[in-house]
Amino acid sequence: MKKFIVLLSIFSFLSATNLDLLCVLTAQTKSGEDTYRIEPGDLLEVVILGEEELARSLMVMHNGTISFPLVGEVKVAGLTTDQASAVLAQRLEKYFIHPVVSIILQSPTLPYVSVFGEVLRQGAVEYQRGLKVTDYIALAGGPTPAANLGSVRVVRFQYGGVAAKNVHNINVARILREGDITYNYELKSGDWIYVPRRFTINWSTILSTLTLAATLLNLYITYDRLNE
Repeated sequence: MKKFIVLLSIFSFLSATNLDLLCVLTAQTKSGEDTYRIEPGDLLEVVILGEEELARSLMVMHNGTISFPLVGEVKVAGLTTDQASAVLAQRLEKYFIHPVVSIILQSPTLPYVSVFGEVLRQGAVEYQRGLKVTDYIALAGGPTPAANLGSVRVVRFQYGGVAAKNVHNINVARILREGDITYNYELKSGDWIYVPRRFTINWSTILSTLTLAATLLNLYITYDRLNE
């Protein structure tokens, strides 16, 4: 009898411990979902309770919207999935009584940052959260010898309320030289970087032009003397 009571006590303790652990893990998972902000390129699953024909998977467009039947484009970039669900539900109230909407993040699609100009490997670089301008230039192979790092153009897209495009000229050379990271912005999926070519004097072309001019001048002088 005592053995049975001891075993029952151990089982109860383990069950309670596992339940507490499950609650903690569930809370952490829920917290992660609540804090994630939707970005362009994300794949969302949209479900309307009792309206199975409207359930679908939607890609968040570059302008931060999804296109849903009846209501058209809905701005979701920058929102959590719960906030996006509430926005869509409000739009659907014209057609349904108290619609219950659930938006689930299926998977962030493979996003990218475009790097052009004087880098060794131009093109799309896989987006990674937290990386900044200098990181993406490095991932593109680094600058070429002709790169002008003093005036790198960065185009950043923002989706808070109204999609906006902000263009910045960044002195990457100063960032690398002095460690001043004030303007070393963290980039988002779809942003662009353009590294321009450094202005250089082509002495070969200049000397060739001067030589040609001197030759023509000499011919003119010679012709003028012959006609005297």
